[in-house]
Amino acid sequence: MNKEATKHSSTRIKLVIALLIVIILAILAAIFIPRYNNYLRNKSAAEGKLALEALRNTVDNYWKTNGSISGISTENAIVEAGIKDKVAAKWQFAIAWKETTLYTTEMVNKLKDVNTNQMVYVSPYKMIMAVATDANKLREGTKIWFEGDTNQFHGYGVDELVEPNWISIFPNP
Repeated sequence: MNKEATKHSSTRIKLVIALLIVIILAILAAIFIPRYNNYLRNKSAAEGKLALEALRNTVDNYWKTNGSISGISTENAIVEAGIKDKVAAKWQFAIAWKETTLYTTEMVNKLKDVNTNQMVYVSPYKMIMAVATDANKLREGTKIWFEGDTNQFHGYGVDELVEPNWISIFPNP
């Protein structure tokens, strides 16, 4: 009987150890899985912001080189910016161009205010935006954008804004 009691006690100890291991693994999973998912979301947002920056630089360089934005489309700019297909599949890009009259008026007004030999920059676009697709680790529809007039990035991973000021971008829809 002593042998049987020892065997029964040994089985209990093994079950307790197995249960402790499962509990420890569950705690570790509860801690590290959300952190890993957050890391993936932040990585995706950074990837989107880098792609936006490359797109913005490409559009700015095209405009500076050609003196106009005619002849460049969002699709061409994505290719010229060197945005990889893998990244382009995760983000949908859009450029809200300014009307020529608005751009010209802004340029003339800024030049009136310049008293010295300062560089004057007026963006040919109101905004360049990246919207997460369903292939993205971020929730589909999550936005990151660059405002041409303020020269600033906004959206997920940048600040607390979740939507741009649509009225300032499209005042007369």
